[in-house]
Amino acid sequence: MKTDKINNMIGILIPFTLSAYVVFSISMVLTQISNYFDVPLYIISLTFPIDFIGGAIGGFILGRYADKIGRKKITILSIIIFSLSLIFSSFTSSIAELFISWFFVGFGVNAENGVAYSLIVETLGSYTGSFGGLVQGLYYVGFGLDVVTYSFVKYWRLLFLIIGTASLVFGIMSSIIIIETLKIYQRKPSNISRIFESKYRYKTILLSLIVMGAFLLSVPLLSIAPTLIEKINMTSNIGLLSIIGFFSYWLAGFLSDKVGRVKTTLIFSALGLISGLLLILAKNPYFIIILLALLYISSGLFSYDGIWVSENYPIDLRATASNFVFMFGRFIGGFAPEITSVVGMLNLSFGIGIVSFFASVLILTASIIFILVDKKSSINNT
Repeated sequence: MKTDKINNMIGILIPFTLSAYVVFSISMVLTQISNYFDVPLYIISLTFPIDFIGGAIGGFILGRYADKIGRKKITILSIIIFSLSLIFSSFTSSIAELFISWFFVGFGVNAENGVAYSLIVETLGSYTGSFGGLVQGLYYVGFGLDVVTYSFVKYWRLLFLIIGTASLVFGIMSSIIIIETLKIYQRKPSNISRIFESKYRYKTILLSLIVMGAFLLSVPLLSIAPTLIEKINMTSNIGLLSIIGFFSYWLAGFLSDKVGRVKTTLIFSALGLISGLLLILAKNPYFIIILLALLYISSGLFSYDGIWVSENYPIDLRATASNFVFMFGRFIGGFAPEITSVVGMLNLSFGIGIVSFFASVLILTASIIFILVDKKSSINNT
């Protein structure tokens, strides 16, 4: 049993890191690709929503099959899809081909992430939030690997080829050791309509709203905040904020194990609400950095959302439900950078503040309703 856990932890940690390594690789070379194809930067930036849309669709479709044929097979298939898609993107000769390849990068990456949440819940008996926080924090590690790789490989085609190939090789090597958690007798078709049965309906709706808010809170911090920091001449703080983000993900996951998922969400979303509101009014560069740091901490609530969702459904419905709940968040999250940029057209700190504030209000409100409905449901059951 101990060997099973170690195998699965390796099979979760390495593919998850590689998925982040792949999906953030384009962040290094947006301007270079824009110049190569001679199109405005905002056109190339459409790869972000396209990636998320692909992720919403891929996560839902492959999550469904993960409940039918097993976590291990779908994890391997997802790795193959996002790795080969990145390799294909290194040979693209048009913007259309680039967009298609990034649709399938997202298709594979988000499917892998969704299945990983189910694997964590089914592999670990306790401290799933702590481990989930660590896993989600690997997005910062994957981005760091992109930075290191780009320091040696500057040309975008070669960069994509190397990262895609490394991801394919190491991803398959690490995932083939996964011990399947969906047993043969459990592999029976589960009607997707079950996620809207009376005992799951409120969870499906409220968790979808919480995840949607988490995407709105987190994605601009990874995509737009670095530009804001550059504009206020505080670039040296980007690395520090990334470290804060990584540790806040682990801390939030740890606290969610200790005091509960909902209570932790209330604490972190309240911090996001206050920080976002103050950022709307902030003018001083140092104050803006402090408020961004607080928002990075508050975004830690995203770290255990996948675990929280997975825990609320039976094993034969878990991957399907998890990816369904995340589907809407991925759709909205994909457009979060554009929403933030439009709102903050004249002032990026205002845009990030507004989006963070409303995202936190959404999370806080849905969490409070979750507590009330859950308590009412418990009373009725007794």
